[in-house]
Amino acid sequence: MSLLSRKRRRDIRGHRWQFLSVTATVVIGVMLFCASYDAYRNLYVSYNSTYDRLVFADVTVTGAQDRFVSQVRAVPGAEAVEERVSADVKLRIDGREFAGRTVGLPTNGQPAVNKVDVVDGDYLTPNASERVLVETHLAEAYDLAPGDVVELLTPSGWRKLTMAGEVVSAEYLWPAPSNQQLFASPEDFGVLFVDADLVPLAATPAVQNQVLVRYAEDVDRDAIDRRVRQLADDAGADDVQLQEDQPSNKALSLDLQGFEQMAWLFPAMFLLAAGLASYLLLTRIVFSQRDQIGTLRANGLSRSAVLGHYLGYGLWVGLWGASIGVLLGVPAGWAITGAYTSELGIPDTVRQLRLITPTIGLSFGLAAGLLAAWVPARLAVSIEPAEAMRGTAPSERGRRSGVEVLVPSLRHLKVRWRMVLRGFGRNPRRSLSTIVGIVLALVLLLTSWGMLDTTAVLMDKQFNQIQLEDAQVVPRRGLDDPLLSQIRAVDGVRVAEQVMALDISASGPLGSYSTQLLAFAENTQMHAFGTSGDTPPPGDVLVGPSVVDKTGVPVGTQLTLRSPSLDTGFALPIGATVDEPLGTFVYASQPTLLNALREAGIADPESLMSSAYSVAFVQFEPGADREQVIGSLRDLTGVSTVSDSREIYNLVQGYLGFFYLFIGMMLVFGGTMALALIFNTVSVNLAERSSELASMRANGMSKGIVASIVTAENLILTAIGVIPGLIIGTWAADAFLSTYNSDLFAFDLVIKPGTYILASLAMFAVTGLSLLPGIRAVGRVDIAKVVREKSV
Repeated sequence: MSLLSRKRRRDIRGHRWQFLSVTATVVIGVMLFCASYDAYRNLYVSYNSTYDRLVFADVTVTGAQDRFVSQVRAVPGAEAVEERVSADVKLRIDGREFAGRTVGLPTNGQPAVNKVDVVDGDYLTPNASERVLVETHLAEAYDLAPGDVVELLTPSGWRKLTMAGEVVSAEYLWPAPSNQQLFASPEDFGVLFVDADLVPLAATPAVQNQVLVRYAEDVDRDAIDRRVRQLADDAGADDVQLQEDQPSNKALSLDLQGFEQMAWLFPAMFLLAAGLASYLLLTRIVFSQRDQIGTLRANGLSRSAVLGHYLGYGLWVGLWGASIGVLLGVPAGWAITGAYTSELGIPDTVRQLRLITPTIGLSFGLAAGLLAAWVPARLAVSIEPAEAMRGTAPSERGRRSGVEVLVPSLRHLKVRWRMVLRGFGRNPRRSLSTIVGIVLALVLLLTSWGMLDTTAVLMDKQFNQIQLEDAQVVPRRGLDDPLLSQIRAVDGVRVAEQVMALDISASGPLGSYSTQLLAFAENTQMHAFGTSGDTPPPGDVLVGPSVVDKTGVPVGTQLTLRSPSLDTGFALPIGATVDEPLGTFVYASQPTLLNALREAGIADPESLMSSAYSVAFVQFEPGADREQVIGSLRDLTGVSTVSDSREIYNLVQGYLGFFYLFIGMMLVFGGTMALALIFNTVSVNLAERSSELASMRANGMSKGIVASIVTAENLILTAIGVIPGLIIGTWAADAFLSTYNSDLFAFDLVIKPGTYILASLAMFAVTGLSLLPGIRAVGRVDIAKVVREKSV
């Protein structure tokens, strides 16, 4: 082993805690990258493996005229085309009624597009129209097995159907009824795949004719999308839904998007912190070894050898930290992949070892170590032997600090406190490193903490300040005045209102957007529309901002709306946009909607909407027993199902469970990183001043006074760093959170005041803790030895 190698080992051993903290930071950064990037790639491949195996449609066209099928088959790149029918229906299992959907399938074999994966039982067979396939989420919710009975409501009453098998569908990997109803309890919504001849028998006018198109590989997707959309529009289609806008795929894509962002942003922050800590540590080592460097250079050691020696410290930190991070991160990514696919019921779980993951992880770690070591190494090379032998005595005389110049009365403070004020400017590099460490630590904390705050605040806003109903009551055959009166008479119900709900397609110059129109009573108590008042303005609609963005129809102009189930369209002006965290709806007052339908040619829109497109929104009395009230509502004759808004809230929270877990991990890692970073910064700076502080002791200052000077100086630097840290941390949290925004989620950063206070106090606490080892070391210093060294 060479002399320099032995010296490096001894230096690392002598500063082992600082090197360990820097290495741990690199480990965390690389591990986060490997885990999140591998999870992102594996989930992407897992989803697409299922999509490819089940031939998931690239586009679904609803309500197009018959000629569209032959036209789209002739489009180059359209590999497979399938026609089908579907309908939203009422289902009943074990006496409980709920909303459902029937999807027609051929009985002579799997369809060409949107196949189903039979996981239990058998596929449909000819001449067995009473047998159905149950989507897996519904089967699990009611513990169904082949041979069990599911009932379908038809115009002639309930019809019993026998379960032939349990299936997984690419359309319902996430069981969302629509883009605006991403969250539906499996007990309140389920899908049956049935003989196509059975679909029109449902007691509903909402039977939809659909055409599913699957593209060939390696086609120009944008070009074929435009061509299919053009043909669909020419054929009078009610809706054109690309795969990227399909509800299940869109929900799953949000997870992928989150993993993709986390795979780069969080690790980058951790590795930046590791680089800063490594830079401070190595700079300290170089300054403390000036005389050694001078001696080695005077004895013929080349500049390149000195450069390589000090770069070796960064290489050691980066290589060890990155290697351990890769070894921990890749299995963690596989575990996350398995947990996700298991939780969501994804049939294909793909775990691949990609060389790119460890390669990038190792490169990140090595780059962080080497870049951090480059400046100190260059500094070591620039030291001339003669200059190094002169020592490190300051060449400038002391002067007043800037604070004393601005506030002259401070010059009368005791010497010890003036030393504190003047200590900042005597070594700007040392002071700046402490401030930067505080700023970076706060960025790490606020980025994750801010996401938790925002999610909690926005969920409260959505479910307690905007959606004001406690439950939604779905009628069996229509919501008439007698049924509404019965609902209002239930013990525990404070108020009940009719709400008209109509699935629509909004269109404009930029395209169409599928959503739901909700028409509320005037002066409704069930929904808050922000600054727009208690009810949408007469004659206007209120829309989510994404409707404006997707259609290109600005506020104040006419928005074209079309209802596939009513086979009619109408136009209404956009009065304003609404700020809502979840979903993108179109809102209107009931008179506005009814007048528009009447003008569109519907003779009696009141009866039509009440008979098939209305639900009752209900608020409970304060302190009412929710379960008892909901049970009483379900027992009413004419009520199909009751959805508890709290269950939807819990479902959303469950959907965000992995998000909370991941962000919670980031918060723990960020706190650990902040502790390591500040400890390293403060301890290195304190070690750099060890001779100075020992000289104070030699000149008669007590341990307490020295400790108070050091503590005051570092706490003031912490206070200086807190302000920019809070500002930059807030900006970073907002930038990171904005990557989650879509037409379904609107995350506007909200950080609670208490979070700022706690984060700031945490910085002071960590700084104080980081000072303790250094202060104890100064208290144990051999004063006589220091005096002898200074006298040489």
